[in-house]
Amino acid sequence: MTRLTSYSTALGLAGLVLAMLTALGGGGAAIIALGFAMMAMGFMGAVIGAAAALGRAWETAR
Repeated sequence: MTRLTSYSTALGLAGLVLAMLTALGGGGAAIIALGFAMMAMGFMGAVIGAAAALGRAWETAR
């Protein structure tokens, strides 16, 4: 995994855990929204990193 993909995955998982634990504890909506935003940014970064890796693999195979 590239560094971008690794960091994005960690950010997304941390956001998911933050949102879940805050929701279970009855926390504020703002913290839950922050967790979901972190999760979305992590997902998008991982998808972009995977697409970049696929592009490099495609060029190598040619």
